[in-house]
Amino acid sequence: MLGLLVGCFALGALARRLPAIPREAPKVLNAWVLNVSLPALVLKTVHGVTLAPGVLVGAATLWALFLVSAGLAVVAVRRGWASREIAGALALSCGLGNTAFVGVPLVEALGGRGAVAPAALLDQLGSFLVFSAGAVPFAMWMGGERPSVSLVARRLVTFPPFVALLLAFALRPVEFPSSVEPVLTRLADMVTPLALASVGWQLEASGLKDHGRALVGGLAWKLGLAPAVMLAVVWLVGAPTGLEAKVAVAQAAMAPMVTAAVLAAEFRLAAPVSAALAAVGAVASFVTVPAWWAVLGWVFGE
Repeated sequence: MLGLLVGCFALGALARRLPAIPREAPKVLNAWVLNVSLPALVLKTVHGVTLAPGVLVGAATLWALFLVSAGLAVVAVRRGWASREIAGALALSCGLGNTAFVGVPLVEALGGRGAVAPAALLDQLGSFLVFSAGAVPFAMWMGGERPSVSLVARRLVTFPPFVALLLAFALRPVEFPSSVEPVLTRLADMVTPLALASVGWQLEASGLKDHGRALVGGLAWKLGLAPAVMLAVVWLVGAPTGLEAKVAVAQAAMAPMVTAAVLAAEFRLAAPVSAALAAVGAVASFVTVPAWWAVLGWVFGE
């Protein structure tokens, strides 16, 4: 499975160089994943899942990790350590993980099908809600605009995976017809190849040359310190030290969110820094996340 992930990522990077494939291909892939495959995955996996304490602790910790990143960015700007553009881009990238496009398939590769449900829940209750309700107003403020409550609310209620999450909880007492399950499964299985091909196509490392120190510091936090904080939290609060805890730490260790670069560009922050963090982090996470998973197996004795 890990070979499939790396292969899809590499194919996306290769496809970008083929003139026969339209330049708009990533937009089409992203639209399909966000509007069809990911909602199907959420609806299928969350419908019958138990909302374990470990998942709730993990989601709350993902929120805390973003708030810490945002707080450090504000301090850095006020102390004159970094510009608003650089600090904002770093906070967005290092406070948000790619827990959907890379996280769900990578966690499935490491933990099997049973790891998909907690990974999807952490993505929706943690990363997505942080992105919509936290990162968007933060990016607007760092970019010199006034955050809009209506914009944040509209992003929530019109985002298909979040709608699917609400439906999955609302329909928990209802058993899906036998004909629905195979359809959801087929659509959900498309998340892995399409999402990673799109990520491989879009990622660039153009910010490497001019922002080396920012990239090293950001990735050290995102790939190393953030999962260490998550591990400490689930350990200290006594959350289940089983699959849910391992998934929570793995999701905290995921590479910076790809759409953080999009958000940074939208609000005139240092988008090349976010793009470079996403590019290098995505490649590095294929090594660091399995390494974390191995460490967790030793820590939890599994």
